[in-house]
Amino acid sequence: MKMITLDGVIIRYVLSTQNRPANRMKRGIIMSSAGTGKPSKAALVFAYLMVYIIWGSTYLGIRFSVETIPPFFSGGARFLCAGTILFVLRSVMSGYRTAAEGWKNAFYASLLPFVVSYGLITTAETVVPSSIAALLVALEPLWFCLIGWLFFKGARPSGSHYAGIVLGFLGIFFLVAGDPNADFSFESGYIIWVMMLILSGVTWVTGAFISKNPRIHEDLLMSSGMQMMCGGAVMMLIHFMISAFTGNYRSMASFSSRSLLALIYLIIFGSLVAYSSFLWLMRVQPANRVATHAFVNPVVAVFLGWFLGGERLTMSMLIATPLIVASVILLIRDPRRDK
Repeated sequence: MKMITLDGVIIRYVLSTQNRPANRMKRGIIMSSAGTGKPSKAALVFAYLMVYIIWGSTYLGIRFSVETIPPFFSGGARFLCAGTILFVLRSVMSGYRTAAEGWKNAFYASLLPFVVSYGLITTAETVVPSSIAALLVALEPLWFCLIGWLFFKGARPSGSHYAGIVLGFLGIFFLVAGDPNADFSFESGYIIWVMMLILSGVTWVTGAFISKNPRIHEDLLMSSGMQMMCGGAVMMLIHFMISAFTGNYRSMASFSSRSLLALIYLIIFGSLVAYSSFLWLMRVQPANRVATHAFVNPVVAVFLGWFLGGERLTMSMLIATPLIVASVILLIRDPRRDK
């Protein structure tokens, strides 16, 4: 199961649940890309920049979007729109069809990674800075290692994995304890928001283990679109249920231009452009090289949060960032395979 990071949620889960022969998966990706020759250096650089920068920027995009758009509406609109575009384009270009069983499986497979995990991220980012959110979510390889070993009969962590786990928890400590805005009294609720971000990683990883082979569709792009559509629809339903329960109905006229532009950015660039670049890179580049985005994205997120989002860059963040990046590097390595 490959560790892939896409702003904490989407592609890692979709790829981790595609439990199929390698040639079959490869064929599905090839059909979604033009040409099979050796890629140019310029094309590779462009694709890596798309994956590094866009996926690193999505946390700030989420923060901007939820400034005036309710979290579950923002997430629901993102995945419903992106999933529909992806599904329709792929269906028209390939002629693929879907079955009722596939839609049912897509619905169940979307609940933990999209509805719960992404719902927690968008809700927490109404309070927690995007840079801190990105660093906490980046530690999903840590939960992958621990949860797989403890609860799903995964391989026992190696020495480097244990080192990565220790560095990861140290990073969490410096990140949270050193946050000047942190108020750890339960009255403030700050610790609850932080726990929500940590829980988002745990729920995604748990979902990936539970739904290793959801049997949604043999084509990766079709499966991705179906899961996004189902997850987005459920998030929208939850938003309207919350509105009905609280009596707080927000009209779209109250959404700021910045929030709407951020949402459009997340749909087009975060869920479509970077996604296509990533799939193409997975076809033409070694997987371990493509996986470098797992520790580049949080660094980009921290920088953009400070440079564009006006977020404070504290000493604790400067300490926590290299600790978390080093943790991710150690945790995504497989020393047994590298021998």
